[in-house]
Amino acid sequence: MDQVLVIVGAGPSGATTALLLAKMGVKSLVLSRHSNTANTPRAHIFNQRAMEVLRDAGLEQELTSIASPAHDMQHTSWSNTLAGEEYGRLWAWGNKPAQKGDYESASPCVMSDLPQSLLEPALVAEAKRQGAEFRFYTEFVRLQEQDGVVETTLRDRTTSKEYTVVSQYLIGADGARSPVIEALKIPIIGRQLNNAFNVHIRADLSRYVENRPGSLNWILNPDAPDWSAVGNFRMVRPWNEWVVSMHPATKSMATMKPTEEAIRSRLYEMIGDENVDIEILSTFSWTINDQVAERWQSESGQILCIGDAVHRHPPINGLGSNTCISDAFNLAWKVAYVIKGWASPSLLDTLTTERKPVGDGVVRRANNGMEAHRHLWAQIGLDPESRKLATAQLASDSEDGARKREEFREAIEATEDEVQALGIQMNQVYVGSSATVVEPNDEAPDFSQLNTLRRVMYSTYPGYHLPHVWLAGNGQSPRKSILDLCGQGQFTLITGVGGDAWVDAAKFISKQGGVQVGAFKVGFRCDYMDCYRDWFRHRGVGEKGVVLVRPDHFVAWRCKDMVEDPTSRLTTVLKRILGS
Repeated sequence: MDQVLVIVGAGPSGATTALLLAKMGVKSLVLSRHSNTANTPRAHIFNQRAMEVLRDAGLEQELTSIASPAHDMQHTSWSNTLAGEEYGRLWAWGNKPAQKGDYESASPCVMSDLPQSLLEPALVAEAKRQGAEFRFYTEFVRLQEQDGVVETTLRDRTTSKEYTVVSQYLIGADGARSPVIEALKIPIIGRQLNNAFNVHIRADLSRYVENRPGSLNWILNPDAPDWSAVGNFRMVRPWNEWVVSMHPATKSMATMKPTEEAIRSRLYEMIGDENVDIEILSTFSWTINDQVAERWQSESGQILCIGDAVHRHPPINGLGSNTCISDAFNLAWKVAYVIKGWASPSLLDTLTTERKPVGDGVVRRANNGMEAHRHLWAQIGLDPESRKLATAQLASDSEDGARKREEFREAIEATEDEVQALGIQMNQVYVGSSATVVEPNDEAPDFSQLNTLRRVMYSTYPGYHLPHVWLAGNGQSPRKSILDLCGQGQFTLITGVGGDAWVDAAKFISKQGGVQVGAFKVGFRCDYMDCYRDWFRHRGVGEKGVVLVRPDHFVAWRCKDMVEDPTSRLTTVLKRILGS
């Protein structure tokens, strides 16, 4: 066998998977049809959950040093031109004063604006350092499963020579036009909605955003051509590098091919100042999708697909690469455990059952958010006549004017579900998965009264993300997130005063070799003090109880009190989770 594992695709999902696997001692061969990592900024908003994954991978500090901070992401605005009349703005990405505390409570990490062109090189470099192999300019041709292996035919795009690699597993992380999904004949449900057009530019626009710094600056200019009725200046680096997205007036699958002269003219029209020096770096069309894969893996379970290959949607909420990175965190530890012989291959079946609902939900939210934007565009008018009427009504001291202003306020507020949606970023839930165990007397929490799009669900019920709380060894120790005591490719057991037998059980299992279970106690005179008593509020078990956390920060099991034979119970639970 040439390789244990082949990964097709070196973007955020593929490179993150390779890095996490390498850190667990599993080397992979990563293939990309491109000559190198992303040469355009593409994705840029990275939320707290994605940053938690990158923190576990050891990259958070490096990436934070090259990302634009939350301060530069403060607003989303709508204007006639950047230099002209503004129609309104929103606080964005955790900067709303009334919600800052929610974001700080949810995670030890912060929102970041990190262009994909800077993220990917860091991921690849660290994955290589940990032992992963990358082959760029190498194209997937076809695959065949037989005799318990995957035979993958590849083409070296430099020489056009084809060759075959044999592996135990293959991961398809090859984007929205996934050849791996196509080869597996997995149905894609949904449709492509319309095309849009991007222009990557350098231009100093600081004077137009200094009083409303933000990563998204929408331009609603009624004199625009049909192919660019609505534009958006998306900050790449503050405030002289941008990706300008241009959307047609109506949904259309027509491919836009404007001349450079037309593009430059449109850019000046949107800026409202023809004296700005503009350097056009690149242009490209892209498709707004509303599509999900019917399943995420082959029937044999040896080929697994993640990322944009299985969930395809517009960039609203910035959920694309974030979801890709979380896909990787979910899958990597499972593949590693199966390859190491610590888990049954049946564990891999949970990829679809756990991640597909998350991916499907992201696609729905992004497309709902896109429709909210379209409604806002319609409110202000997409042609000169309707815009003139709308702005006249907005300025009118009349009942019609008051009604129009209220409608427009509501349209702007409806888009806040894009930029203040902490819940959908953090509320990934795997309740009911076979990779979790629920005690017979345990009850699931009721969040029916919570706006789960905007608010975080805090629970240690099996299948929920372990709540972030601050702990410290003592009064002279730096505080540490409970998440930092988990992850790193191992299970973690958390107990409290009187829970020593659980800690002993974890140590006994770890000494047997194979699955490692870290363990610590939280409470008075324990390993860690519960600094702000948040663990007491969230733990959901008694002091002698236990919470078992998976390598991906999700609760695998909890037991509310001490049991007669903790070692036997913990061993049984791990066997159920791992299918071994």
